[in-house]
Amino acid sequence: MIKSGYDLIVIGAGPAGLTAAKVAAENGLKVALLERKTSVEEILRMCGMMVVSLSGAYMGERVVHNEEAGLFCFPNNGFSVKYDGPTKDFFSWQMYSPGGEMISFGNYAANLAKGKAGRASAVYDKSWFLAGLLSECKKLGVQVFAGENVTDVRKKANGVEIQTANGNHFSSVFAIAADGRNSRVARVMGMNKNRGFYGSVTSIGYEMANLNLPEPYALHMPLVQSGDPPMLGFVCPRAWNNEGEDTWLAMITNVDPKIDHESLFDLFTQKSRYASWFKNGKKVRKCGCAGNMYSPIIHPFKDNVVFAGDSGWCQEAEMTGAVMSGWKAGSAIVLAMLEGKYNQQGVQTYLDWWRTAHIEKLDHNVFLKNLFMPVLCNDEEIDYIFSKINFVLPTVLDPYEVPENLGKALIKIVPEIQKERSELLKKITGFNDLPPEVVLKNTIRSGFNCSL
Repeated sequence: MIKSGYDLIVIGAGPAGLTAAKVAAENGLKVALLERKTSVEEILRMCGMMVVSLSGAYMGERVVHNEEAGLFCFPNNGFSVKYDGPTKDFFSWQMYSPGGEMISFGNYAANLAKGKAGRASAVYDKSWFLAGLLSECKKLGVQVFAGENVTDVRKKANGVEIQTANGNHFSSVFAIAADGRNSRVARVMGMNKNRGFYGSVTSIGYEMANLNLPEPYALHMPLVQSGDPPMLGFVCPRAWNNEGEDTWLAMITNVDPKIDHESLFDLFTQKSRYASWFKNGKKVRKCGCAGNMYSPIIHPFKDNVVFAGDSGWCQEAEMTGAVMSGWKAGSAIVLAMLEGKYNQQGVQTYLDWWRTAHIEKLDHNVFLKNLFMPVLCNDEEIDYIFSKINFVLPTVLDPYEVPENLGKALIKIVPEIQKERSELLKKITGFNDLPPEVVLKNTIRSGFNCSL
């Protein structure tokens, strides 16, 4: 099959791709949407499904959930996307040391008493969200091709040609690569060659009911064990119930792909100090994901292909970042087509936004520092540090704000650590002088680098 004559082909039907296709079609472009999965709205890959964030700004935006109108609104950017599905609020982010000491981002009880005014954020149903966007795209005339796995992207004289594993060819003036954090388009186009590689992250878990959590409507993140690599647990609410019961996602994350992750999950849920949370738990559905950690793509454009969302990110853009990226990319291509600028100049507004809102604002080195303490400190040292931060930190969900707020908390307890554990203080203060590639050298060595 050869399909040509499109203004835009979007590769990937996640939040970024569907939003880009929608805005382009709304403005009269002829759009094709290619998706590897046979069912766009089916969620095969594990996802926390959190809205980042309803309690603060993220990438210069303060997201609003207008439940009455069924919308996620982006007021600073001036657009909204439909979502009339279920949500569930949560009220703090609680991190635990290996010995059970806790640091809380937000006072759970006080925030819970405030209701929506006190929430850290909310979880949503991603399948519902994608189904709504897909329906809008189809009504706008977007031609959707599910089950099409893109294998090659090439620049042609009049635009872009895309080939899929089914042997089909598609051509357009522009393309948007929104095919996620394991972007095949980024790899085949050589976009990963100059990106820093920091390891492969593997997570497995289960959606579970009947858990006995100390605070049921919080995000719980226990460090089960420190080391190189460390092992992190993670429990967060789901937006929906299972047979009338509250449901959570419980998972473990590790950066050594060769480890038996099912055994690690059993260790977390059956043998660790957190086993009581899961004693009567009921497994509903198994899920998992794997992906590489790269530094972001600095210049997300090549040969009339624009990279949006996770395809050019370090780890993940979150749903809100992906939607903003898709909307910006789709809007830029609309203007490029209207002005007859079928090149980089035509999408310069998107490239400028990517640089200022992403590259300059969200330093991937700051994000990676979330791993420094679990790697460089032992269990006892981490227990000690956590025990000293015995005050509540600001209610935040932004993964780039967490290291900043932890740093401020550490500054407050420096005199006490200096008095009691001067060698530990020396280790902690040395974190800032260490580049990620040094701290994460074993993680990098055990990962699967797909730069070529």
